[in-house]
Amino acid sequence: MENSTPRPVDPALDQVLRDTELVPSARLVWIHLRNRPSGQRKATIVRALGVDKAVVYRAIKALAERGLVCDEDGVWTAVAPKEEG
Repeated sequence: MENSTPRPVDPALDQVLRDTELVPSARLVWIHLRNRPSGQRKATIVRALGVDKAVVYRAIKALAERGLVCDEDGVWTAVAPKEEG
């Protein structure tokens, strides 16, 4: 049997976790939103994660620049990354 590191079942999650250009707080916000398909407002994310609002705002900005979140009337949802390759 091959000795390899287990990988997450969700390829989108795997890709986001391996994205070295994303800071850990951005990964955390993306995972949080991924688990809430109906999306959340920034203030709700701040309360849910217990972090400063500036952290969430910077994370959302970084995720939006990479096309990993979508804003609809102030409600943010996670978007699966484009497939590598």
